[in-house]
Amino acid sequence: MSSLLVKAFIIDDEEKSRSIMRTMLTRYCPSVQIVGMASNVEDAYRKINEVKPNLLLLDVEMPYGSGFELLKRFHSFDFEVIFVTGFDHYALKAIKFHALDYLLKPVDIDELIAAIEKVEDGLKQKEDSKRLEQLLSNLQNPESATHQIVIPTMNERQFIPIKDIMYCQAEGGCTWFYLNGRKNVFSSKNLGEYEKILPEPNENLLHTFFRVHHSFLINLQYIETYNKREGTVQMKDGVKINIAQRRRSTFSEVTKQKGWG
Repeated sequence: MSSLLVKAFIIDDEEKSRSIMRTMLTRYCPSVQIVGMASNVEDAYRKINEVKPNLLLLDVEMPYGSGFELLKRFHSFDFEVIFVTGFDHYALKAIKFHALDYLLKPVDIDELIAAIEKVEDGLKQKEDSKRLEQLLSNLQNPESATHQIVIPTMNERQFIPIKDIMYCQAEGGCTWFYLNGRKNVFSSKNLGEYEKILPEPNENLLHTFFRVHHSFLINLQYIETYNKREGTVQMKDGVKINIAQRRRSTFSEVTKQKGWG
């Protein structure tokens, strides 16, 4: 299952039903955090706008307004919807409201788990869509302050501004990102993947990167000193990095193009 956090909000007029759903989610769906519950439309509408869930577990028939009437109050949905009801004749109407799933009471545990997995998949697709939008923005505005790279870590994806990356260091098949003014980040991808993604010295950008060694990819903007005799660079955080013998000639050409000697 995905590591994405599902922030669930339960709406049901029966206290027992709310309690059962909360217990089942807590026990069998570890990715779910219950951010609130409500017993009627008015209370639900107010709380949803406060806590911003990404999933509603919604009963249909409730006093003072149905689940469908609650949904009609929102101009757009920033959440997925799973209907949980004792009546199967609302299924077609639920589909028209783009419900992700439709569970009949008493809720089957396996069906609930499968529905939550659908939610996780939907959230991941939205995140990937956000990632694509960020990529397109980067391509259109390469020097923008929002120019970022997405770094998958063990538990999440981090959006890191390229201008903050001082250098990257390989560790086995993974990569350490050493960042300016913030905590370093460990990625599960190898250094070669980032060499393909990060801007090269021949690109007309402020922050460009050069693979000086099998284990190091450096941001040229963060070089403090370059010792040609030793074949080393010292970065602005004080770290000295060797330039591989076979890369020194190319690196010298790059520094000349940059006007550094």
